[in-house]
Amino acid sequence: MQYRYLGRTGLKVSELCLGAMTFGHEADEATSHRMLDHFVEAGGNFIDTADVYSQGASEEIIGRWLKGKRRDDFIIATKVRFSTGKGLNDVMM
Repeated sequence: MQYRYLGRTGLKVSELCLGAMTFGHEADEATSHRMLDHFVEAGGNFIDTADVYSQGASEEIIGRWLKGKRRDDFIIATKVRFSTGKGLNDVMM
């Protein structure tokens, strides 16, 4: 796996970023954890998710997978934008 610096942050991220949009929807938790494990075995450390992926389930699955791991070894890119349908301020601009 090749790595690059993320802007001027000093963080080194894998050139490949694992998208977690299917976690909790097309991929159940066990399958999602296996995908994450395989990605890390290949040298990946950069994982993309969002609050709307599977209505938040993606972030929860990643969080449970991270439990017991060295959190500083991973870069989790999450974002907010689209409506989650959870309240008045459920959309960030």
